[in-house]
Amino acid sequence: MTEVAPVPAASVILLRGNPYEVLMIRRHAKASFVPNAWVFPGGAVDAADARATTLETMRAAAARELFEETSISTDPEQLVWTSHWITPEGLPKRFDTYFFLARAADGAEATIDRNEAVDVVWITPAEAIETLDIVFPTLKNLEAIAGFPSIEALLDSRRGADIQPTRPRMLMVGGKRTFVLP
Repeated sequence: MTEVAPVPAASVILLRGNPYEVLMIRRHAKASFVPNAWVFPGGAVDAADARATTLETMRAAAARELFEETSISTDPEQLVWTSHWITPEGLPKRFDTYFFLARAADGAEATIDRNEAVDVVWITPAEAIETLDIVFPTLKNLEAIAGFPSIEALLDSRRGADIQPTRPRMLMVGGKRTFVLP
């Protein structure tokens, strides 16, 4: 089998309120990647997102994807890089994804396009972990942001953090795919 190169992608973990909630969208049942799963708004980098540095390009892609999928605008400069995940080898679709944190403007409401996403919810990280059908990187990002006393405390904890790529491994256990961190 020919190895598939990861596609550059970016996602936004959008936060609001106190206690804070995160915006999650449910992917369409016919989506080619993680159908029906609840995810953060995001997607592949487009040529128009290209900037001087990789981080600036990823910020531009994240802001664009957030707007395309939810109609919520954010300033790319305000996005705080929080994690970097690379889909394991052996899968038919792979992504090299930068995840960013952002504070939603007061009163921001999401409107979904019904093409890529079919539902939207504002939910606390703990409730999302307990109740939503989520994939491994989403779970781990939710676990990482849960428990902070405020959005500002969370953002402050990640500003200037040394972000290294997370490269989970895929194992087959009992005929099912399982992902583990190295």
